[in-house]
Amino acid sequence: MRGNFASKSNTLGEVLSSKSSAAEHGLGSLTRVSRILKKLIGFGLLVCTFALALGLLLEWSDIKIDPVLILLCAFVFVWLTAGRKSNVGKQHFLLANDRLGFMRSLRLDEKTVVIDGSNIYHFGHDNGLDAQPLSEIVRQLRSQGYRVICFFDANIYHTLSEHGAIPRRERHSLVLLQQIFGLDVSEIYVVPSGVQADVFILECLKYLPISFAVTNDKYRDYASEYPTVMSENLWRKSVAISDGKIKLLQHKFHG
Repeated sequence: MRGNFASKSNTLGEVLSSKSSAAEHGLGSLTRVSRILKKLIGFGLLVCTFALALGLLLEWSDIKIDPVLILLCAFVFVWLTAGRKSNVGKQHFLLANDRLGFMRSLRLDEKTVVIDGSNIYHFGHDNGLDAQPLSEIVRQLRSQGYRVICFFDANIYHTLSEHGAIPRRERHSLVLLQQIFGLDVSEIYVVPSGVQADVFILECLKYLPISFAVTNDKYRDYASEYPTVMSENLWRKSVAISDGKIKLLQHKFHG
């Protein structure tokens, strides 16, 4: 069974943040000291840069300090940028790559459907229906009270362009996905280029206790990584077309 985090946390953000905090707490004392030193050095550099800038403005010195000031400013900028990237890297990737920021507030006690948008769109296209299956499924599940999260691979815009759904020179934006699939902006998550949405979907299922996926992909390659997710009968529903109707089929686990 998937872990039930609802008793300790209310949202996905709280669960993933506590997970990161636990990992941070497990770091050795030497690592924590080195991070404190880095912060102190950064603060010292900021103070020095400010002092040099003030000295230049007030002409306290006759020496030429412009190059020194420029170099110090550049160094401080790089230092601060690296620090921000380091902090982002500490976040769980579901939160770090969430451009709209809605994943953090997902409630654990809310029934949620996690849709493999690219997979279902390809299914629709292969059957001559394009966006219709995904749109109908979203409307159906939303009407049943489900919170919808629809993941797309980064190449979804290129795919839609190739299929003639959007003009080739059209600027890529979430508005296009909203219009084509009937999604709300807070239901769309486009994963970064170079990665597949599969892991993002499975991570959602892992941490959201009342959830299931809609996909025709069985994710067999990930079975060993997500045994608690994929061992359940209710973790996935597939999409089929029967008698001209789009239907959700319950996955059955056979051991």
